[in-house]
Amino acid sequence: MMRSAILCLMLACLLTAGCEAPDRSPPAGYGDPYPAPLNDPQISVLSAELRPWLLFHPAIITKDHRRPMQVQVPVRNAANRMYLIEYRILFYDENGVELSPVMGWQMAPMEPKQTVRLKAGAMDVAAESYRIEIKWAR
Repeated sequence: MMRSAILCLMLACLLTAGCEAPDRSPPAGYGDPYPAPLNDPQISVLSAELRPWLLFHPAIITKDHRRPMQVQVPVRNAANRMYLIEYRILFYDENGVELSPVMGWQMAPMEPKQTVRLKAGAMDVAAESYRIEIKWAR
């Protein structure tokens, strides 16, 4: 009896000795299968419900090396009802680094079938590109 208990105890020790503790480290990041610029659009509609109803015209960009970049993005509400949206325009330098300060969210009412110009100016003459983000107003 004692011999079988010792044998069972030794067998249990052998079985548990081979087990490793589970890896609790965070998983490694994955590469994006969609390379830039496809995965980093200049116009980003953050609210999926708005995407089919907002139609964008080419941006109007004013830039010289004495004054900061100015951007106006004409957008038309294709729906039959009024939308209240918020937008912000982020500015980047020639290396793609986001410039500070970052613009706060601006509210814009959009009447049915009408076009509005979403506009902003960079605070730094180093601004070379932009990205506009649009979402439902809170």
